Amino acid sequence: MESIDIEKKDMATTDPSRFTVKDYVDIVEKQKYQFDAFFCLKFWRPKPNLHPEATKFIADSILESPRMKDVIHQLLLEGHNGVNSYENIVVQIKTILEEMGHTYSLGTIRVIGFFLAKLLRNLYQGVAINNSAVLKLSKAMSEGPVLILPTHRSYADFLLISYLCYTMDIPLPVIAAGMDFKGMKFVNRVLQNAGAFYIRRSFGHDQLYWAVVSQYIQYHIKNFQAPIEFFLEGTRSRNGKSLPPKIGLLSMALEPYFRGDVPDIKICTVSITYERTLEENLYAWEALGVPKPRESTSGFLSAVGKIRGQNYGQIYVNVSDPISVRDHISKRTEPNWNTPSFRFTLNEYEKSRIHSLAWNLVSKQQKDAITPVSAVLMSALSVNKQLNIDQLVEYVVLFNSVLKKYGTPCLVQDDTVVQAIKDCLDAHKLIIFRASNEFFSCQPAISEGADIQILAADRLVLQQYTNQLLGPLINVAVFGIIEAKCARESSDIINESMFFAKYFKDEFILITSYTQNDIASLNDASNPMLKNVLGVLLQPFLESFYIILHLIAMGFSTIKEIQLQYRNVVSTILAEGASSFLEILAIDKISRHVLNLVTNGHLCAVKTGNNTSYQQMDDISPIIVKIETYLDERLKRFMVSHRQKTVLIQSHL
Repeated sequence: MESIDIEKKDMATTDPSRFTVKDYVDIVEKQKYQFDAFFCLKFWRPKPNLHPEATKFIADSILESPRMKDVIHQLLLEGHNGVNSYENIVVQIKTILEEMGHTYSLGTIRVIGFFLAKLLRNLYQGVAINNSAVLKLSKAMSEGPVLILPTHRSYADFLLISYLCYTMDIPLPVIAAGMDFKGMKFVNRVLQNAGAFYIRRSFGHDQLYWAVVSQYIQYHIKNFQAPIEFFLEGTRSRNGKSLPPKIGLLSMALEPYFRGDVPDIKICTVSITYERTLEENLYAWEALGVPKPRESTSGFLSAVGKIRGQNYGQIYVNVSDPISVRDHISKRTEPNWNTPSFRFTLNEYEKSRIHSLAWNLVSKQQKDAITPVSAVLMSALSVNKQLNIDQLVEYVVLFNSVLKKYGTPCLVQDDTVVQAIKDCLDAHKLIIFRASNEFFSCQPAISEGADIQILAADRLVLQQYTNQLLGPLINVAVFGIIEAKCARESSDIINESMFFAKYFKDEFILITSYTQNDIASLNDASNPMLKNVLGVLLQPFLESFYIILHLIAMGFSTIKEIQLQYRNVVSTILAEGASSFLEILAIDKISRHVLNLVTNGHLCAVKTGNNTSYQQMDDISPIIVKIETYLDERLKRFMVSHRQKTVLIQSHL
């Protein structure tokens, strides 16, 4: 089968030079010494000088396209939504396009630039970006259609790419935005004027909506007027590490290449890392199951008011070199001359290639994400009760040396480590506090009767940052616990790594099974301090999976049932001291583990009306037994006892 890997599949990379500090520039630094008005009114001529067409012209072109006319004809034959006239379907299409379509207003963009410059200058110490890669991106835009795929860690990602493009004089992207923003009065129009087009989170089986959105995206690909930006993860990652990719928009965007409408499409991934995330507390409560507040203009203004005057540290932007889709998926299906091109559909081979490409792209995003100093500090302090500056420096130097092989290191040099740590401590003074004159800690004393939800939320805020270290070093972490718990022989380590890669792939994008060469490399990277920290960071994920498996084995079959039981069980576990990891109270992992078990053939999804239940296809006890090897005896005893009690109660009902 044709290879689709973007980069070498070996875990270790020996080219840390591409991440040297000298490659990065602070684009906010210059603006600190000029008026924001001068910045937003600057002479702006992007290179290349692309000119997006008006939305009305695009809408007319879509309506007149052979594919859309064919879709309308098919819908009329099928009686789509009870509509039986061509005119009514056209009205629906125009409504969708009017609701969705972007506009471009340079005046609006300048106003947004004014406020973004002011916010970035006041909230952040700097925005570092690798300038050489931006020049390559500009060159790619002059050669053909380009997709910009940023990581999605914050609402700030949404316009940050546009801000960078405006600052560095390259064309502004057309941005796929969730329909949630459409309900924000005034803000929705401002975002549309800056190039945002609104789409639903899920299309379901709405054939008309799917056709309109795909035609809209493909129009921009075929008539390349601006790069298209969307988030491959589909939604913001609330946990500080990459999520499994959603391939719907990527499939739409790549269809013109497979159909032969364009010779190639370039893809540029952008990894954005925040020293401190704007939504850190909001994310923690969402992980605990508290519904996300609805987006509104008043809520947006209130949030801006709350963050004013705070220090959010640095933003790091790592722009990858654009890759060619043609170079990675060179084989295209021969056209079927008996079928009109507007009825083209992706075949199974093409779908599998897109799926593989999506996973490689999101893995590249995770690997290219610059690790903030805060991730190292909080990881070290989450394991050690308190540390002084010298000890924190030791941890930063240690982890940076390993990150050069498996991820992207902190953007610091040896002579700037101490200052970087002090800046980070200042930005995170609400989380990391001074325990004494010389020592720092992030583990406040827990008072008797404290609310477990609040304590768990605090711990989940911390985990958002520690995951930024665990994400790229997941294979080092797994190697450490395998070696410590159950295996010393290479063959045993390889077998155990296959188990972890199989069941934690949706949780950790970069996790892989090992080869003999990997084991040699991992042995070289092993260090007692490092293995201790990473082992502790990984433990809550193992415990959560173990509890979820037990609940499924008990017969709980819907996501809601599992979530409800999981909350109750974990609350008791924490109250009785069977686990010391408060972060296991989060329920955000449940759906990912259930879907992983479906993918691996242990569960099957059964739909009944609007509800989906997951039925066991085989015995999952062997997975439970395997995970038990890595867990504390207290948790194992609790779950065995709880399961026996539950089975007894169910037998009496």
